Amino acid sequence: MARLSRRKLVAGMSVAPWLSDVRLTRAMAGDPVLVLCGHYADLVRHGEILLRRWSDHEAWLGKNRNWFGLSDVEQKRLPEAQLLYAIDAEYERCTRECARVLRRVRNVPAVTVEGAIAKLSIAAESIEPDDYPSAHRVLLSAIGDLRALQRRG
Repeated sequence: MARLSRRKLVAGMSVAPWLSDVRLTRAMAGDPVLVLCGHYADLVRHGEILLRRWSDHEAWLGKNRNWFGLSDVEQKRLPEAQLLYAIDAEYERCTRECARVLRRVRNVPAVTVEGAIAKLSIAAESIEPDDYPSAHRVLLSAIGDLRALQRRG
């Protein structure tokens, strides 16, 4: 199974920006895919927060505790470093949960256009555009097509 990278997790933040909170609440009641996609979006946001906290704390350690000059053993013994290890463990739990949610999403059929858009949005956000430029553009085009069809209907 492919593992989600930090870059892909952060990129997934915009999974469901296409619905207002009221429309999302109504749509979620009618389509279980939207519940899963909302959970995925929450996990992505949480992952981004963790990455920012980790980065800020690592910078503090570098400035105040000579972090980058310490050996691995010295880093592990540093009391202030324990927060980094705790953040890292939480981030790993978050990425594993994202992978579980993605597996569930692919097995739950969308029953609304919003659900189909959400599934395609997750796929588009998970694919690195530089790695698969054509596939990424096709997904974005399909999402745009569905949004246009939804506005007409």
